[in-house]
Amino acid sequence: MHYPTYEEWFAGLDEAKQQQALALVAKLKAHGAKDAEQWARSEVEEDFAQLATYLIIHRIWLCEIERWSEDPEQWMNEFASYQSRHPLPVFADAAEAVKRLREAGVSAKDLGAVARLVAFSAAFGVVNLIDEGGIRDAGEDLPGWQLSETDADGNLTGRGINGIHESLLSIHEESLKQE
Repeated sequence: MHYPTYEEWFAGLDEAKQQQALALVAKLKAHGAKDAEQWARSEVEEDFAQLATYLIIHRIWLCEIERWSEDPEQWMNEFASYQSRHPLPVFADAAEAVKRLREAGVSAKDLGAVARLVAFSAAFGVVNLIDEGGIRDAGEDLPGWQLSETDADGNLTGRGINGIHESLLSIHEESLKQE
C-alpha cells in the first residue's frame, strides 16, 4: 500500500483542513519543529493534540535536558555556590562528587554530557508516568491523571495529550536530520 507523501495527502484535503494544516505547520515551524508537516499531518488526520505535544517536549528538551551540556561550567559553579551558602544535605554527596571529579581532571564537558543523560532519564520517567495515567497495579481504587490540551484562553479542548514519552527523543533526532 502506498503511503501518500505530505504533498499528496495535503492535496486530498478539503479547504478547511488545508487551512488547518497550513496554520499548524506555521506554528510548529515558528517554534522550531524541523518535521512540522508530519506533526501537522498527525494532528489533522488523527485529531491528536500534536502542537501541544510538540510544545511540551520541545520545552522539556531545551530547558530540562539540553541545558546541562550547553554550559556545564555555569551549572557546576551555581550549584557549588548555592550549596556553600544554603547547604542541602540531600545533595551534599553530589557536591563532593563533582568536586572530586573535577580534581581528578574530568572535564566540564564530560560532566555536562553525563548530567544531560541523567536529565533525559528523569524527564523520560516523568513523562512516561504522566502517559501511564495512573498506578494500575496498586490493587486499589485510586484516581488517575491525564494531561489535557487547552486553547489560548485556558479552556479545555477535550483532547488529551498522550504518548509524550514516545516523542521526547524525537526532538533531538529531528534536529540531527537537519545538521
